[in-house]
Amino acid sequence: MQQSGDGCDLHLTVDLIGVRREAADRVRAGDDLRIELVHEGAAVGAICRNGEGAVVGALAAFPGLTRLLDCLAREVPFVAHVEEVSSTRCVVTVSRTDP
Repeated sequence: MQQSGDGCDLHLTVDLIGVRREAADRVRAGDDLRIELVHEGAAVGAICRNGEGAVVGALAAFPGLTRLLDCLAREVPFVAHVEEVSSTRCVVTVSRTDP
């Protein structure tokens, strides 16, 4: 991937937080999840949705999160590629998608 120079060329492997069993049960290793920026009051976060639009879990508490949230706020597209999944755990690799 070519470097963009905007600080958004991230490649992070993390565990999702608050995995929702019903949504995770419909996800397989190799699937791509959509990452969305969410605002709740003054808090800002990022969630991952499966192909049906259900929330699988949240991206939280890892080095690089602040940068990811900043990039998402600037509408830089990212995807979460599922590496491992069970009904209680989902490991994803977050990376920028080509526009």
